[in-house]
Amino acid sequence: MTETNEEEVVEFSRLRLDCPHCGSYMKVRTSKTHIPELRELYLYCTNEFKCGYRCKGRVSIDETLVPSHCPNPDVNIRPSNWLLGKMALEAQGQIRLTGLKPTEKEPKP
Repeated sequence: MTETNEEEVVEFSRLRLDCPHCGSYMKVRTSKTHIPELRELYLYCTNEFKCGYRCKGRVSIDETLVPSHCPNPDVNIRPSNWLLGKMALEAQGQIRLTGLKPTEKEPKP
């Protein structure tokens, strides 16, 4: 979902999990973070009276697809195979991945 006004564009993204027992959607009651790349979620089924299921789950960040422009030195998330391939091409001088700010465009040759 995207809300638009004249000054800015704000995007909203919601992860939706369905109850494995009745199929109703689940909501997060609370969550905990022990390390930056892992979050524990405490979920409950919204069909409380007919189902009542509650559970604990995890959301993790497993691979880097595009490196951050402001990397946290304490976070070490492995690069994806796709990114490793692009980094190899950059090392060979075939493409350029770094050196551009997010708002800059690559100069035309």
